[in-house]
Amino acid sequence: MTKPLFPLPLVLFPGGRLPLQIFEARYLDMVGRCMRDGEYFVVTMARSEGFADLGCEVSIRDFDRLDNGLLGILAVGERKQQLFNPRQREDGLWLADTMDLPLEASEEVSVRHMGLVELLKSLQMHPTVRGLYSEIDYTDASEVGARLTELLPFDNEMKQSFFEMQDSSKRLYELESEVAKLQIQGRDA
Repeated sequence: MTKPLFPLPLVLFPGGRLPLQIFEARYLDMVGRCMRDGEYFVVTMARSEGFADLGCEVSIRDFDRLDNGLLGILAVGERKQQLFNPRQREDGLWLADTMDLPLEASEEVSVRHMGLVELLKSLQMHPTVRGLYSEIDYTDASEVGARLTELLPFDNEMKQSFFEMQDSSKRLYELESEVAKLQIQGRDA
């Protein structure tokens, strides 16, 4: 199936919520078509040379005209997508053939990773994050890993590597290691 792409300097997981301000004609047209026809588009991480070949299909859950006159939408991640045969239309919009990737197996967060759950709960209290997620399942390893990856200040290549993992327990182990490095950098600063 062919879907429009929205390359951005970020990584979004299924279940992730992404407020966007739309102003370019190609994306206004894409959003209008998606809303009218109930279609999806794919958010993929932009790179200096193109974009990642794995992205997240999103649906538009809400929209509004913003105070600055731009169109605001809330995009919500649905499924991971493998991208093939990317091509650019004359108006600059990228399209790609896509294939759904299998859903991650649901696993419970182990006792060993409860520190990550507490970190996510504390991030959830931050004013810029508070209204983003209405509910987070703090017992689900996939969701905890996804939300932490989206919210923590890792570089996008690292976030993409976490996105590409299909094992939520492995993602939590890797996240724990990277969080420890952030804490050491914070103490040394």
